[in-house]
Amino acid sequence: GKSVAAKIAEYRRTGTIQAVDELRANLPAGALLLSKVPGVGPKRALRIAGELGLASVGDLERAVRGGRLRGVPGFGPKTEERILRGIEVAASDAALRDALRALPDGATEDDIGAVLAARVVITATGAEREGGAERGPGAGPRTAAAGTGSGKHETVRERDLIRVAHMRGDLHTHTDLTDGIVSLEGMIAAAGARGYAYYAVTDHAPNLVMQRMTDEKTLAQRARLRALADTAGLALLHGSELNIAADGSVDWDEEFLSGFDLCVASVHSSFEQDRATMTKRFITAIENPRVNIIGHPLTRKIGRRPPVQVDLDALYAACARTGTALEINASPDRMDLPPQHIAAARDAGVKFAVDTDAHSLADLANMRYGVAAARFGGLTTEDVINAWPLGRLKEFLRKGR
Repeated sequence: GKSVAAKIAEYRRTGTIQAVDELRANLPAGALLLSKVPGVGPKRALRIAGELGLASVGDLERAVRGGRLRGVPGFGPKTEERILRGIEVAASDAALRDALRALPDGATEDDIGAVLAARVVITATGAEREGGAERGPGAGPRTAAAGTGSGKHETVRERDLIRVAHMRGDLHTHTDLTDGIVSLEGMIAAAGARGYAYYAVTDHAPNLVMQRMTDEKTLAQRARLRALADTAGLALLHGSELNIAADGSVDWDEEFLSGFDLCVASVHSSFEQDRATMTKRFITAIENPRVNIIGHPLTRKIGRRPPVQVDLDALYAACARTGTALEINASPDRMDLPPQHIAAARDAGVKFAVDTDAHSLADLANMRYGVAAARFGGLTTEDVINAWPLGRLKEFLRKGR
């Protein structure tokens, strides 16, 4: 409409929007800052900043620990726990993200691995609680990488550890059909320029309503992909990133899903489910015969959203039993499966897909971050399905069918 168009023009002309500046000026001091703490959000931030006069993250932490939030409607013990977790995540994870972002463009997987070794600190308590993603009652901490026994990172013994040069393709990417910003043709051309042997397009499925995907759009994209196959210079796989609903179900029935070459399934909502419910939710999706990869398994966004509560041992066992890969999401804003959990998943028999979850051309270069995390966990080409030849990958994707 005219109002929005005028504001866009104003922003392009001046770099600001007066109406937004006026609204911000009327906010209680600290509300914007507090709204960025995982577990708080805009509505809660407005309330506690206004009613309690909290202006900083330090004020918030002291208020929670002092029980001051319990007199504010909508705040209880569970909310307090989420906020304290959020404060911890914002402080610790952001340092990792910022360190990764600060690396030069020419940084290798070994350079990135050095950052991981310095920033990912595993202790007997930290490995056990990692955002609530616990292993199980009474279980001891998992170690950070192969050859580590003290709970602290030690140099991983070289086992022909995986490198970026070993990666034959990317199995989780997006185009401008959903929330990517580059066309199908543009993403395929960029993948070909990276020397990949195969490339999967996995735009969002319709249950993530804001992406406005439909059956018709999906089928039309598949037809375009098939038409490009002869001239692309690499094998093209048509996939989808499915949404794991609160009960573990995914978009589409098995008949429709059978038309895809592969399916990534991810949690995009209901992050606050308790550990038992979340674990059952994941296992239901893992047992779906058409789900090949669990995308960004702990759903974390570094500095913004903590990992979900899930029994990791049960998750690993289900993946190993069904032939479902866990993703190592290479985005510096995710790094999920977190590096400190990769070795334990490998020891449980899990296979991995190291993917960029690319939404732009620049994102395709993030593969090096995921590979560095895989090396941190002691993975070789035998452990990573998109380091395999296409024939072996396709056999894995059949999932025993």
